[in-house]
Amino acid sequence: MNKETSVIRDIVIPLDRYPLLNENQTLQEAIQTFKDFRAGEQAQLHYAGILVVNDQNQLVGRLSLIDIMHGLVPRLVDTTKVKKFEGKDAEYPNLAFLYEETTYAECGKNQKKPIKPLLQAIDFSLEADTHILKALVMMTNRNDFNVPVIDNGTIIGILDLEGIFNIMCSTYCDIK
Repeated sequence: MNKETSVIRDIVIPLDRYPLLNENQTLQEAIQTFKDFRAGEQAQLHYAGILVVNDQNQLVGRLSLIDIMHGLVPRLVDTTKVKKFEGKDAEYPNLAFLYEETTYAECGKNQKKPIKPLLQAIDFSLEADTHILKALVMMTNRNDFNVPVIDNGTIIGILDLEGIFNIMCSTYCDIK
């Protein structure tokens, strides 16, 4: 890779290697999509987010693991956000453990719910011809290290910190 022309297009994770859903799909399908993208000996989740597109294949948002859990058991996640109550500084910092039984029941019922209401807007993307070092600075300033990459208005993949790290070590820093 030529140092002067190093652009992120060259290191993007293509969409066929990154979790992607349609906004009309369900929580159950989102869970299965996460499970399908596993890596390593212990089959850990490879990505912490799923990109979501509309019927025209336009990027409309992102879905995280916590978004899915919130969709499955909204009352539990909302309960853990209680700011102050008697005993908050004790061994159990929230009341979530009291909801175990209802969590199982609620989780099973909500699997068929659509993911659309749970989506997080994507307010930052990079153009495919962005220089790698510029992309690194922009990602660092935003503390966002999994960024959609757009080419002519269409998403072509994701740029992650690992991709930039590998290029930095093999090209700019010449570490072998």
